[in-house]
Amino acid sequence: MVRPESITAKAVHARGLNTARREIRDLRSRQPAREAIAGLDHETEIFGFTKGQFSLLDLIGAVFEITGPAHLSISTWTAASYEIQSLLAMLQRGDILGTRWLIDFSMARREPATTAQLRDAFGADNIRVAQNHAKWCIIQNPQWRVVLRSSMNLNMNPRFEDFQIAHDPELAAFLNSILDQVWAIQGRELADRNPYDIVKFFNDKM
Repeated sequence: MVRPESITAKAVHARGLNTARREIRDLRSRQPAREAIAGLDHETEIFGFTKGQFSLLDLIGAVFEITGPAHLSISTWTAASYEIQSLLAMLQRGDILGTRWLIDFSMARREPATTAQLRDAFGADNIRVAQNHAKWCIIQNPQWRVVLRSSMNLNMNPRFEDFQIAHDPELAAFLNSILDQVWAIQGRELADRNPYDIVKFFNDKM
């Protein structure tokens, strides 16, 4: 049994504010995802404010056009069938080299068929559950450590949304350390337990 006091992953990542290479983009003219992150490089951080004209899935696809094949880690509250199928197609093409998913435990109760589809598509050992509303992605290969944070879920939502994206090895390492620890202490079988057990595990050990 893993004791809470034995968890060593940091819970806060703090650093000085650097705005020298940050671009703030008003995307309410409904620019597409590809245009929204145009110019992403190893020095520029982009903050965008949208009218929901594209989804997190669209942003992920646009990032992969820049990075080439990479591993994808996703933290999200939920996912829908179309987004799962789209990401699976990227995996089958070789664009995505591997995945890790951290999802909210309620997804299995709300969307049992979609959750089963997620497990079938990406493998049960690549999925973990928590009381989770954090929305971020890591897209990484030897050349890139892209961190994408957003108010968006994977699916399209025609409302004001925001995102922040940068090649950020330090932040990617921080988020990877959290995922590493989740995978180390939580077996994949927890996803099949009742909500009480999942919430208790979250409160006691995560």
